[in-house]
Amino acid sequence: MAQKEGGTEQGHVKTGDNLGAKAMVGAPTAGGGVVVEVREKKGPLRAAIPTMPFPLAVICLFLNTFIPGLGTFISAFTVLCGARSELISERGVCCVFWLNVAAALIQILTAVIMVGWIMSIFWGMDMVILASQYWLQRPGSSSGRLRESLSRLLIDPMDSLTSSISPTRDGDLYFCDDL
Repeated sequence: MAQKEGGTEQGHVKTGDNLGAKAMVGAPTAGGGVVVEVREKKGPLRAAIPTMPFPLAVICLFLNTFIPGLGTFISAFTVLCGARSELISERGVCCVFWLNVAAALIQILTAVIMVGWIMSIFWGMDMVILASQYWLQRPGSSSGRLRESLSRLLIDPMDSLTSSISPTRDGDLYFCDDL
């Protein structure tokens, strides 16, 4: 909590999901640092970006890079097919669909002056970021199992490799018995 002369100022108490302890926003911590809470306020167009499967998000980024607005236009139809968005609960599927179509039209119409092309690329990058955050954090998904396997490989690469295959040496060549 921030200290003032002659009293204490009221502050917002933030409980950290990953911290396991309470931290006061603006308060000094045990290490001497200050806890700062930052929340990104998204406008309606930005909040309407759907969370798609990762491969589709990459395709939309590719399309947005070479044909501004096309990937955004395709992503609008993923909302109708059940893709999630932060704005659906507030405004509904139809409104989110039309917001994405409007974003695509803005990108197409302003591509002539390079603004739409740059906006289109950033829009595609946001799609990929949203997809990677959602699909890699889902519990029990195949990508979650892949992430666990990769983390084991990064922790002890030789142990992970030797536990799955048993190489035999024949001269200078290695053969894997289990493959």
